[in-house]
Amino acid sequence: MDTNAFTLRTYWQHAKKYKQQLMTIYPLMLVAQVVEDAIQPLIVSGILTNIAKNNVDQLALSKIWPLLVLVLLCEFFGHLLWNIIVRLFWKTQDAIMRDLSMTVFNHLNSMSYRFFTDRFAGSLVNQSNKFVGSFERLTDPLTWNVYKLIIAFVYTAVILAPVAPAVVIAIIAITLVYVPTVWHFRRKQIPFNKEWASAETKRTGQLADAITNILAVKSFANEKLESKRMQSRVNDVHSKSVDTMHVSMRHELISGGMQRSINVSVIVISVLLAVNGYIQVGVIYLALTFTLGIMRRLWDLNNTFRQFTRVFGDAGDMATILQIKPEVADPANPIPFRAKAGLIELQDTVFWYPDLTRKQALFNGLNITIQPGEKVGLIGPSGGGKTTITKLLLRFMDAQGGSIKIDGQDITSMTQQDLRRSITYVPQEPLLFHRTIKENISYGNHIASDMLIKKAAKSANANDFIDSLPQGYETTVGERGVKLSGGQKQRIAIARAMIKDAPILILDEATSALDSESEVLIQDALWKLMQHKTTLVIAHRLSTIQKMDRIIVLDKGRVVEQGTHKELVKNKGLYAKLWAHQSGGFLQED
Repeated sequence: MDTNAFTLRTYWQHAKKYKQQLMTIYPLMLVAQVVEDAIQPLIVSGILTNIAKNNVDQLALSKIWPLLVLVLLCEFFGHLLWNIIVRLFWKTQDAIMRDLSMTVFNHLNSMSYRFFTDRFAGSLVNQSNKFVGSFERLTDPLTWNVYKLIIAFVYTAVILAPVAPAVVIAIIAITLVYVPTVWHFRRKQIPFNKEWASAETKRTGQLADAITNILAVKSFANEKLESKRMQSRVNDVHSKSVDTMHVSMRHELISGGMQRSINVSVIVISVLLAVNGYIQVGVIYLALTFTLGIMRRLWDLNNTFRQFTRVFGDAGDMATILQIKPEVADPANPIPFRAKAGLIELQDTVFWYPDLTRKQALFNGLNITIQPGEKVGLIGPSGGGKTTITKLLLRFMDAQGGSIKIDGQDITSMTQQDLRRSITYVPQEPLLFHRTIKENISYGNHIASDMLIKKAAKSANANDFIDSLPQGYETTVGERGVKLSGGQKQRIAIARAMIKDAPILILDEATSALDSESEVLIQDALWKLMQHKTTLVIAHRLSTIQKMDRIIVLDKGRVVEQGTHKELVKNKGLYAKLWAHQSGGFLQED
């Protein structure tokens, strides 16, 4: 679906949930505007007519004073009513934007792993904010400009048509030309705004990427390189902004000229009618007041159309994303699942990456079985498929052929949540949130008690260093745990895995680049974590490999060897070769 149509449909679907509030707001607006902009000028018109007909003597003043009181009452009543309307409108609008925010977040949350590997996190945040914010930038002018303009046309026609039909005809005729002309030119501006919004999104993504990886930027002394890249993005944004401005100003020239034509026409017609005795002074006042009011709103309408082009440009990127279906989806009728034994079976599994072809399949009939409670290490040269197996088991991606089963049930027959609740995944790089240590540990079990959290931290050899921190478990770890050392982050990640306590453990072992003390603590914590679990380890550390019940050697997507450490060394195959080329306690993968 076209992004503009999709954006409008999405906004409407969210707004109509608040139909009752909207059915209160807009009738109240009608009353308030008629009181302030129609009834009040009518009263003033009566005062002027009264003055024109009579000398300002005591009799005339006695007729005028009640009218002045009515003007005052209209002012205060209108002011009070608008205050109520604005409060109701903002509250409702904010509630709709809240719902839109959750819709966008939930959609992004449902997207598959590969979706995020192709996009900047900063760009997604920017696109999300623009999509939600565009609702406000769309509904504000629709409510305060377009709706009020329609009301103004109605009461102008009703009041002036009987006494000055020529004025009404002039206003309507020129407006009927003005509105489609302005919209025609503003529509031409939409592509320019989309390019501008896209350039701004790329700039935001570049900024987020540089800030996220600031350690790499500084350690490689590449501040100037990043500045050069950012300058390129900023220049592109500026260029697109200037292009949009040039188009906009051409439109402003035309629309401004048309508005002034309406003003002059109404003034000339009103004066001629008055000179020839067709209308009174009060009617001239009404004609000019109503016309100026409509002209002001037509100018606002011009700005509204300009706003619309920016709205659709800003919302377009996220509107496209909201129409993307997740690569990995739950079945229509999932079978409830909760792993108990932890039997893992890959049967004739076929897989190739989406940007490759069937002939370039990584796995072409892969068969692996891991028994309940068995601890299996996966090793092999880089690119052999070790990490891909973990992603397939977690359904971050789906295999194109064969099956993957846990406890005899195909993982595609269950919900992703049921599957992942049964698996604990500890990646090589700890995944910590910019939250407290307590929140990070309890992420594995959000209803865990403080006692259980502390117990998990002790088992992960993390409690001592946590207690030594000034705020203890309430310490905020910084973005991605930047305030903690590598070993500390890893131990918190292990504590989180322990508190989840799923029957299956997938471990991308991460003891590299750690000091000896941290390594010993983490190795001890890892072995505690593996107890009574079916464990699959992408092994780098020899001390871990040797203790596995079984080692599977992968090469180019095939199982070339499997057995215990001793058996594989004796076989003098690929494992023995990797073992012989060990360096610093790690297997050489390249």
